[in-house]
Amino acid sequence: MVKFAPLKAVFTQTIARGEKVELQFPSMSHKKIFVDFVRKNRTFHEPWVYVSGDPKFFDQYIRRIKMGKLLGFFVFTKDTKEFVGVINLNSIRLDPFSSASLGYYADEKQSGNGYMKEAINLVLEHAFLKIGLNRVEANIQPGNKASIALVKSVGFTNEGFSRKFLQIGDKYCDHERWAYLSEDFG
Repeated sequence: MVKFAPLKAVFTQTIARGEKVELQFPSMSHKKIFVDFVRKNRTFHEPWVYVSGDPKFFDQYIRRIKMGKLLGFFVFTKDTKEFVGVINLNSIRLDPFSSASLGYYADEKQSGNGYMKEAINLVLEHAFLKIGLNRVEANIQPGNKASIALVKSVGFTNEGFSRKFLQIGDKYCDHERWAYLSEDFG
């Protein structure tokens, strides 16, 4: 088994801080940290999410952020600056929908420490108070019990079930729809 050293921030443009974590917007200075994170957590993330560990994928990810296709947040521990997760607000709509789709994945060794729960709350604060969104949705495969428990603990509400909602890997998968409304925040 390959052992990895903790992934630490090389760049500290912190945009939000909680008790345990801080959020940074992804930048090219994070490339190595991200690629190493994806590679070391591949078996933990799949079959729920498939993220490429190719550095060219990271370049494309940054381009998509710059084009306004998504807003990314990198999660670091506040005390040791270890890289512990990624959160994305995808498909941001500022029209009458005023919504976004939440995606996230975490470091296996750090799961269960409350980092992602706190980070998602910080992202929701950004989504509702800074962007002005009305709702944020999380679509989760029914078998992903840890992810469902996470969104429940944050305060998301289950709104239904979507058959073959999203392609994950090479097949379309069913998903539960979970949502958080701005009026329920804070």
